[in-house]
Amino acid sequence: MAFKDLRGFIAGLEAAGELQRVAAEVNPDLEIACITDRQSKLPGGGKALLFENVKGSPFPVATNLFGSPARMALALGVPKLDRLSEAMEELLLCPGRAPLPLMSDQAACREVVERAPDLLRYPFLKCWPGDGGRFITLPLVFTRDPETGADNCGMYRVRIFGERSAGVRWKNGSGGWQHHRKYLASGERTPVAIAIGADPALTLAASLPLPAGLDEVSFAGYLRGEPVPMLRCLDSDLLVPADAELVIEGFVEPGVTRNEGAFGNHTGSYDPGEEVPLLTVTCITRRRDPICQATVVGPPPMEDCWMAKAAERLLLPLIRRQCPEVVDLLLPLEGIFHGCALIAIEKSLPGQGRRVLETLRSEGWLKRGKLLVVVDAAETPLTLSEGFWRALNAVNFPRDLAVTPDGCLGVDATRKLPEEGGGQYKELKQDASVSAQVQKRWREYGFF
Repeated sequence: MAFKDLRGFIAGLEAAGELQRVAAEVNPDLEIACITDRQSKLPGGGKALLFENVKGSPFPVATNLFGSPARMALALGVPKLDRLSEAMEELLLCPGRAPLPLMSDQAACREVVERAPDLLRYPFLKCWPGDGGRFITLPLVFTRDPETGADNCGMYRVRIFGERSAGVRWKNGSGGWQHHRKYLASGERTPVAIAIGADPALTLAASLPLPAGLDEVSFAGYLRGEPVPMLRCLDSDLLVPADAELVIEGFVEPGVTRNEGAFGNHTGSYDPGEEVPLLTVTCITRRRDPICQATVVGPPPMEDCWMAKAAERLLLPLIRRQCPEVVDLLLPLEGIFHGCALIAIEKSLPGQGRRVLETLRSEGWLKRGKLLVVVDAAETPLTLSEGFWRALNAVNFPRDLAVTPDGCLGVDATRKLPEEGGGQYKELKQDASVSAQVQKRWREYGFF
């Protein structure tokens, strides 16, 4: 069973010896991020961190909670992340297993209602020296389609501008972006709600490109094994997680924007920022003692790498729906989510590797990938070392390369069949009888 809220997850981390409480005073301006960055790069992802004494704010900050495969698996209530592929396969076979949200009128996130909201009172982080300001880095942003009434929960970074103003960076093509465009077209303001510190399953779901017809809240309910309690906002009809730590409500007026400034990114450099819709905050509701969950984005390995590993396992079944010959998928940490992907396939037809590349490039989650490499499936799970070994030894340059107009590279590193100009191929394998003999005599050789 997964956790019902952030506090339950933190308690689970502490029980597992995965949590470090930091009692010393720390500054949300650069210092918390610096500590988190160093922890993230320790063997095993360091520790999950709970900063209990934050300068300038009465509220604690939690970071690096998802910062290892073990912690990510614990967050979702599975023994290992590979189990997520099985869970997604089961859901795709029976979509009705994803429970609808549970409406609630009792909510921890409404123990305190602030009608004179002040965002500057909360310990949102400035992570890198060149950042334009403070950002909410792990927000769950809720919007609704004004035409269909469909809800969306996405993870879009939020820049803090003042006591009652913030900027929301929609991702082009995302659910929130599409909803906002519809409000703009009608000349109406866009209702927005931002939840911070929800249960781990919902936080992960907000970061995923789920297929049409599967909303993030229902999917989170499926992952955690029970419906997510939701509560109607005070100033709009949007629904937010009842057990969140903090909820920010507000509206974006049509056409009102502000430049968010630079943001330190996982590329190791600064995104220069852009004009973003300006959110006017109408109220903040929260627990009496909210924990502000945050993440620090930067050069890998960092916490988002392990969120990407969970995404990899969950989205593999979706890719198999596009291309049934796909056996396995590997997203290297250095690619952060979709930047680079190795795809292992069972090849039986000429041109199959290139067709898989074309399909993945034309639709779905990997179409924005900078580098996609298709290799032949092996008997063992795909690894980065084996994948690139296969690729580098199987590619004929430039025949097997496909470059898109926007500069993305696809590599068909599958073994070429005779119809494709391939030569005789015989895979290296140890003699089966000798391997069996060696296995039987292993201890006799002095190996243990």
